[in-house]
Amino acid sequence: MWSKLYLAALGFSLVVMAFFTYYSWSWLQSIGRPSVAVAGFEYHSGLAWTTLWISSFILLILGNAILWTIRRAWAMWATFVYFAVMIASKFFWLDRAYFQFKTDNGLLADGFSTGSFFAVIIIAIMAAIVFFDQFILVRLHGKMYQPIVIEPEAPAKAEVE
Repeated sequence: MWSKLYLAALGFSLVVMAFFTYYSWSWLQSIGRPSVAVAGFEYHSGLAWTTLWISSFILLILGNAILWTIRRAWAMWATFVYFAVMIASKFFWLDRAYFQFKTDNGLLADGFSTGSFFAVIIIAIMAAIVFFDQFILVRLHGKMYQPIVIEPEAPAKAEVE
């Protein structure tokens, strides 16, 4: 049951994030005033950013439930992959296009974008969070449900007469 719920939430999250990412990008293809395009991009990109954090948190909780009940960590790492792909698409593709759009339309003076560096740091932090979350949950499960060890009985000594 948890696996089906997780897969449904992951699918829904992917669709919503794909929509917001594409819609944000479509604002940069606008032929209207650049300042309006920038405002539309920033609004929808902000919605995508918030959606990414909320959906990743929900998926990680569902991944914890799957790890706790069936002792499989695939959902937690699938959440990490989802998060990493969305962060990479945002910072390596979408924000670069945004930076280029602002530069081309004279809305940005000289400068450079640090988004790629920021993306790598965020992905590494999320990997550490998932790893330590899994580690703590496995240890906690092991302490709560310790395996029952049955010691074999010692053979009775034969009485010698």
